[in-house]
Amino acid sequence: MATTDRQATLSGEGSGSPTTSTISGARGKNFVEATLGWTGFGAVGFFGVGLLVSGNLPPLSPNLTAEQTKSQLLEHALGYKFAGVFMLLALMCFMTLYAGIAMQIKRMGGPNAQRLSTVQVLLGGLSLVPLYLTALLFALSVYRPERSAEAIQSLSDLAWFALVMPVTPALAQMFAIGFATLGDTRANPIYPRWYGYGTFWVGGLLMAGLTVPFFLTGPLAWNGAFAFWMPAFVLCNFCVATSVLMIKASKNP
Repeated sequence: MATTDRQATLSGEGSGSPTTSTISGARGKNFVEATLGWTGFGAVGFFGVGLLVSGNLPPLSPNLTAEQTKSQLLEHALGYKFAGVFMLLALMCFMTLYAGIAMQIKRMGGPNAQRLSTVQVLLGGLSLVPLYLTALLFALSVYRPERSAEAIQSLSDLAWFALVMPVTPALAQMFAIGFATLGDTRANPIYPRWYGYGTFWVGGLLMAGLTVPFFLTGPLAWNGAFAFWMPAFVLCNFCVATSVLMIKASKNP
């Protein structure tokens, strides 16, 4: 009887049937992907709360004088400090979301999946570096209220430039996601094709942030409709759509 059981075990191992460890590993992988998928909602939520508690919905105007800027920031001093914390939590969520995208791109297979996965996560991580600076500068700008108005305005200017302007790494990241999605020609792809085309639009629309050094007012200033609100809208939609699709894809082997 023992010999028969051992032969059956060996036969199962050699027949290509999934073993218990293989099934457990797949479940573990999909659980991680699903968990990372939820962080897209966290990224939008934490960042939105950070802007809200600091009085930056709508954003601070770049056309204010130094004294007006200082008065505005100190009026919301506690909110700016909490905003720094919430933004750091949001950036953690962004990074874990990008890691989850990288995992799922690798599962697409094909000759370029591994390369595009690497491009996506590296450029996505790079795009977040200036945002860490924004989080720190929000808190730092109100840390010493005795600073001159000019000094506080300079910290505020740097925070907003870091938030809105450094968008070029995101362009490469979005294109990597798009090409990987469109290159997944299997019958049951990880992401639908419309998502791939959508990421091209997201990357292109984010480039409006490059205009902020040239304007103090209007739609292309850092608080304007094109430089701030349009990129914010498309990025929020990207995060929500990506979270939904990642969670759905995590259920497929």
